[in-house]
Amino acid sequence: MIRLDSVPFPPARAPSWARPSGSLRDLSEAEALYFAGAALSALDSVAKTEPPWAGAWRARLALKSAAAVAQNLLKRREDEAALRDAVALAKPGQDFGPAGKVYTAFRTLSGPGDPFRPKRLAVVAADLQAPLDLDGAGDLGGALKETVARGRPAPSAAAAASEAVTKIRADAEPLALFCADAALARALGWPVALPLLAGELFSRKSSGDGRRPRPGEAGWGKQVALAYARAALAALELAQDLSRRAEKLAEAAPKLRAKGKGRALEALLGDDAVAAAAPIPGLSDRARRRLFERLVALGAARELTGRPAFRLYGL
Repeated sequence: MIRLDSVPFPPARAPSWARPSGSLRDLSEAEALYFAGAALSALDSVAKTEPPWAGAWRARLALKSAAAVAQNLLKRREDEAALRDAVALAKPGQDFGPAGKVYTAFRTLSGPGDPFRPKRLAVVAADLQAPLDLDGAGDLGGALKETVARGRPAPSAAAAASEAVTKIRADAEPLALFCADAALARALGWPVALPLLAGELFSRKSSGDGRRPRPGEAGWGKQVALAYARAALAALELAQDLSRRAEKLAEAAPKLRAKGKGRALEALLGDDAVAAAAPIPGLSDRARRRLFERLVALGAARELTGRPAFRLYGL
């Protein structure tokens, strides 16, 4: 049974005054922090709960961040669709490739556990092409905890966390953006971090005109605050969209006859994409494909690739 009573339905909308407008260049850092605070406050009620579609939501945010990092910082060609394929179609134990590992790193960020734990930081750093040994990861974890412990505004703590990373490794900006999101979540008391910064940082709306500042450079704190302002609003809009799609999925459930339908619906709610070929207990290969096709026909799910084979389904 799909439950949709975990949070108010649908998630609240941010007020219009929480949206930055006009020339971003003319905004002060204090004004940028104001807009970031307003947007993050609107997002807070969703981030601190566990709606049934939370898995799909976090995975979509991770996908957006990973594609931004892969293309803009690591100079990879893979877009969101290619990253989705790399992870959703991989066989057990298969290497995801350099870009796919970036996606798995951001999926790790949005999963359970302490992102500042040295062993976890070391794994993520390797996936983000900035390897650290355990001693270096331990030093970084301590520095990141210190940035949050100072009690500064959450976006400022996130900016400081990113700077702490680049002080240890100047070439580790992908890891810096990862750690910024982790620091933001800890500062706000969120149980699980949300990948936010990277997905918005490279938007022209977020950066304004001119060269984008890097961690530690003048204007970085303002840049981070503005990116979080827009990223939080975009994440809230995505939550609203997935909430509506989850409602359609729940309405379609009684029309499905397959005995294993519950696990299939949970899989759609729990991740960005589900492969048509992925085993689901209680469903044969044929029954699984027919179930997904039925959901698409009912408007309760989408086929995400447009391909006749190796198809992927999601909310």
